[in-house]
Amino acid sequence: MHRPTRRHALAGLGAAGLASLAAACGGPSAPPSAGGGGAAAGALRWWDHFGGLQDLHDQWAADLSESIGATIEHTYNEPSAATEALQLANQAGQLPDVYTALVGLPLPALVEAGWVHEITLSEEARARLPEGSFVEGLTQLDGRIYGLPAFSEKQYVACAWYNAEIAEAVGFEPPTSYDDLLGALAKIAAHGEFTPMTMALGVPGRMREQADDLAQAGGFPGYQGLRYDTGAYEYHHDAYLAAIELYKEISDKGYLLPGTAGLQIPDARGRWAAGGIGFHMDGPYSPGAVRSLNPDMLPKMAVAGMPTPNGEEVVAARGARAADWVMGGTTQMAEQASLLIESFTQEDYQTQLATGMDQPPILLDVVARADVIEPYAWLVEDFSARIFRAPQAIVRNVEVARAEAKRTPVTPELGNVIQGYLGGEITDLKAALVELSDANSAALDAAIEAAKAEGAQVDRTDWEFPDWVAGQDYTY
Repeated sequence: MHRPTRRHALAGLGAAGLASLAAACGGPSAPPSAGGGGAAAGALRWWDHFGGLQDLHDQWAADLSESIGATIEHTYNEPSAATEALQLANQAGQLPDVYTALVGLPLPALVEAGWVHEITLSEEARARLPEGSFVEGLTQLDGRIYGLPAFSEKQYVACAWYNAEIAEAVGFEPPTSYDDLLGALAKIAAHGEFTPMTMALGVPGRMREQADDLAQAGGFPGYQGLRYDTGAYEYHHDAYLAAIELYKEISDKGYLLPGTAGLQIPDARGRWAAGGIGFHMDGPYSPGAVRSLNPDMLPKMAVAGMPTPNGEEVVAARGARAADWVMGGTTQMAEQASLLIESFTQEDYQTQLATGMDQPPILLDVVARADVIEPYAWLVEDFSARIFRAPQAIVRNVEVARAEAKRTPVTPELGNVIQGYLGGEITDLKAALVELSDANSAALDAAIEAAKAEGAQVDRTDWEFPDWVAGQDYTY
């Protein structure tokens, strides 16, 4: 395995380059100030973007402050603004001490450019986590830990959440196929009292994530447009076409809440949480966020899992979890920040994390003991049975990170294509997806050549895993 060293500096990708890439990943919302709202002198600043965990993290910060010997100031950033907030903080030399690394770059690049600091974890903390939690290139480099995975990789975000009271009033069963979902929406529309559906169509990133999940469950042999077996981009695969056509039919038949095309995540979720809407496509974190919006909605929440084209059993693959928590590269409180991050491995935090009903915690067993609604518990159990470990180029060859750090983001991305097709600006979906595949392939090739010109030992075969088999954990 090749590992980058300090001699392999990522030329041309200093703070300015990273800031540009970070900005490309951000949303349109205005971010908070780089200073995180005026932290008190000597305070440890902790930022995250987990809407359903605000109360937990505010209380955790208050409770832990005394034991780590520093006041912890927790700041929540709305997801569409979180990346831009980090970009501004880095430009000002005021990165938070602990944060969620939404910069859009691989760990080696973040380490090289000074965005993150090594984390010190006790042996007890490491032992609490499942075997294989720390992976070279994703959470550690040369055995040194730079990121903590606090959540499980066993999850998908294209979950069909629905209002159980509306289901009972209208009369439909939990949909498992695309036709089932369309049929349920048709029944809601015909009933006349309720709106069939809403989703965060105004967020290209969320539309991309859902299409990636639906396509994989529908038979695409890879993830995020890249085939595992051949390493080729194939956004124009039939499974992607079917998933996007499903959303197109939902839109064309008038099943969406008026104005859905511009809804951000909190807006779409808030409309559904208020009641009166049948379905909302969202991730496993929906109950936690809904509870903060309208706790009276929780007993009405039900989930059908992820629909597949013909009701097939879901078989999905996800790579090893990357860093959920990192320490700011410029922190002056490394010891206290490490203690805060270590606290996220404790069973009581993990149990409260499960109770928060956000992403499934890395200690999945605690869900059975947590105060969660039954649909959330069912969904986490379903994830455990249906999601397998995927191959990752960076895990097999960590120098892949040097190419990934040089990759130019492709725009428009998949989410923009979906928005354009649903809005009528794009009329030939397959042609647009072929163009997207070609653009991503060209961007990867260019990044590889740029990295190789600086001595990186990487080529396109690093992304090829011809021995990958769906429904099995990949081993190297």
